[in-house]
Amino acid sequence: MSCIRTPPKQTENIIPPSKTPPRPGAGKTVRRSLEKWEAAMAESTTSKATTQPAPTAKKLTTHKGKSPQNKKIANTNTSPLIVSTCGTRVEEARALVAKAKTTISLARNMKTEYKDSLLSFLDGLKELVVASEAALEAERARKEEVGTGGVESVNIDTDSTITVARDPGLSARLEEHSRLLTENTNKMRDLQGRLNSCCESLGAQQKTYAGVVATKPQPTGSSALHSVIITSRNEKDTGEEVLTKVRNTINAKEGWVKIERVRKAKDRKVVMGFGSPGERDKVKKKLAGEGIGLVVEDVKNRDPLLVLKAVLSVNTDEDIVKALRNQNKDLFRDLDPGDDRILIKYRKKTRNPHTVHVVIGTSPTLWSRITGMGSVHVDLQRFCKEPADGCSHCGGLHHKAECAEWVAGVPPTCRNCKKAKLESFEHNAFSSSCPVRKRWDELARSAVSYC
Repeated sequence: MSCIRTPPKQTENIIPPSKTPPRPGAGKTVRRSLEKWEAAMAESTTSKATTQPAPTAKKLTTHKGKSPQNKKIANTNTSPLIVSTCGTRVEEARALVAKAKTTISLARNMKTEYKDSLLSFLDGLKELVVASEAALEAERARKEEVGTGGVESVNIDTDSTITVARDPGLSARLEEHSRLLTENTNKMRDLQGRLNSCCESLGAQQKTYAGVVATKPQPTGSSALHSVIITSRNEKDTGEEVLTKVRNTINAKEGWVKIERVRKAKDRKVVMGFGSPGERDKVKKKLAGEGIGLVVEDVKNRDPLLVLKAVLSVNTDEDIVKALRNQNKDLFRDLDPGDDRILIKYRKKTRNPHTVHVVIGTSPTLWSRITGMGSVHVDLQRFCKEPADGCSHCGGLHHKAECAEWVAGVPPTCRNCKKAKLESFEHNAFSSSCPVRKRWDELARSAVSYC
């Protein structure tokens, strides 16, 4: 049996595969021990380190991404700042500026504008150092001219010497300042003490709501005006013409009289008010003596009114006036006869059908006396017979604000319950749990119809 072999296809551009040269000893595939392999690796490393030549100072190794100039600049920056052995600071500054310029010139990847700017900055710094050194030299020369007497040297850790001149008046100024500080401290302490005393006095004088309500109302300070009515005998004169005559005659700008109020009224009249009867009499005399046809009449002021509350309705007007004069003789003592007048004006009904509010008119002097006293006696009206106000806390004859037991925190004692001989009286007189107060409250409410 015969076989036909197909010949291989011939290609012109086929590149024969490259054969790797055989490594020495690769033919042997004998496995070496781990200890021998490690020893061989150590020997090869040692021989490689010993056979490597030492690098020279001029040879620079270029790495990928780094230029020789950058490496050289980095090495220069790692050097100390002051490496010059120059004597003065100016020389050291010049040496540093020269080194900086050299370093900048080696930077080839920097723009020319940046290089010029940095060089100008360095020149400016050098000029500043030179100027400061010149100023220091001038200061030293000035101090040497003044003299070296009384100069004390102070050593600093930087091995430099600073001269401090002694001032003979420094101690005197320090003593003066210390004296002033002592005086101000004493004044501040005195002021603090005064402030504390003022705060204590204000705290003691602090008013409470109950205290303000218990005080008597102060009378009003308004005073009555003493007025006159001025008219003209000529019926053809208007009110404005009458006022013009009065103004020209009196001429208050001269300051001889003080007029409180001026106004025009009906029927061509002018009303003028004065603060005192003396001012009124001076104006009346002035207008009467001029003879300009003006008529002056006094205005009689109305008497002030008073209200007598809760007076028994069985009393007539004559009974009330008689009771006021007989039961309140202190009000009419040393009273001018012209001020001794009382007039019953009218009566006002109250919620209690057995009492009324009586409105009376009195003279100003009598009105001030009655309002100053605060109350009057009329017939057999019921009133408190206690000699003094009682304390609602302990029942003593004093106000609660003056009670020592209330300040000390002692439990209260109801005077009404104690007087009624009740068992429980450990409460305030105005307490809502007081049985006596409850009883009087029920009596008052039962007499009133709320619907």
